[in-house]
Amino acid sequence: MLAAVTDRKGHAGVPVAARHRGVRRWLPAIPLLLVSALLLAACQTSPSAPPTGGAPTLLPTAPVATLAPSVTPPTAPPIDVVTPAPTAATGAAACTVTDLKASHGLVEGATGSRIAEVLLVSNRACSVDAFPALGLRDSAGAALVGGASAGPGRIELKPAVAYSSNVRISNWCADEPSFPLTLGIVIDGQEVVVEGGSFPETGDLPPCNGDGGPILEGTAWVATP
Repeated sequence: MLAAVTDRKGHAGVPVAARHRGVRRWLPAIPLLLVSALLLAACQTSPSAPPTGGAPTLLPTAPVATLAPSVTPPTAPPIDVVTPAPTAATGAAACTVTDLKASHGLVEGATGSRIAEVLLVSNRACSVDAFPALGLRDSAGAALVGGASAGPGRIELKPAVAYSSNVRISNWCADEPSFPLTLGIVIDGQEVVVEGGSFPETGDLPPCNGDGGPILEGTAWVATP
């Protein structure tokens, strides 16, 4: 049994050992009290208002993904559209009227047209349009009919080889011309006269079957056997 301690004034005090035991009982509770006080202060503290008079602070935004531009697939060529290919590939120089000679055979009649085979011969290797461009003149040399080349491309002529084209005139819806008529092949604005007599023959014009005539045209040049 511990004796009570008497202070100088005669009052009885708490024994020392008892005081130490009481302090030790309170020590574990001090951290819990501190944590509770801090939590309570945090709950009661309101968020501070942003400072006035300055620009607001912007938070960095996430990068926005950019899409690559869409690519439109090339348009496919139309179906059933065929571009005529040249009759023959050629690197030969163009023929001139002095390089060429032409003649036609018998003129034959067909329904609504007159046809003759025209032969073309060159004295050197040179090239011409794959389809002949044709012209027709009366006996005085006046131009009557012009016929453009009927197709694209060029063909190389070999020297001393004859090339043929079937020439046709149809739908003569014009005045009666003065015979004989001269057929010509147009080469760079000049004409190679086609020998063999009048084409068509004198007085043997094809009938007029409607507007748009006369029509003068030839098939592609083909080397004869």
